[in-house]
Amino acid sequence: MSWSMSFEYDAQHDVVTAGFTDCILVSDADVVRWRREVEEQFQRFTRNGKVDLLINLDGLVVKFTAGRTFGRERREVLEKYTHRSYRFGGDEMTRMFILTSGAINGAAVNHFVTREEALGALMAEREALRKNGFTPFGGSVMSGSKA
Repeated sequence: MSWSMSFEYDAQHDVVTAGFTDCILVSDADVVRWRREVEEQFQRFTRNGKVDLLINLDGLVVKFTAGRTFGRERREVLEKYTHRSYRFGGDEMTRMFILTSGAINGAAVNHFVTREEALGALMAEREALRKNGFTPFGGSVMSGSKA
């Protein structure tokens, strides 16, 4: 298989799910390519603001040689395009870089074993914010509402 990624909108839960196939980040150049392609995907969903994101880490592999750059770029992309993000799956090395970059760069970690667990945590966070009277955005990602 060759490098690819897909971002799909789940209207029922108003969340975008990102998936990767053979996205192996070995060098800084790989990370730059990853960021460029991720940003292209986000353009389909973020014309009217940021999204909530679930990230399937299966198929995204971050090697040691790309880890530091990935951590910085990951944080910047998430800050620019997402309200909140939750992860699931992934190999041990990639999960380690997610945890490490979260600590170093102040990026969210929110890692779970399955999509259902990640979605449940995201929905619980939304509900807690709603109960406290805070709504970070109005309406659906596709509705044209702005933050």
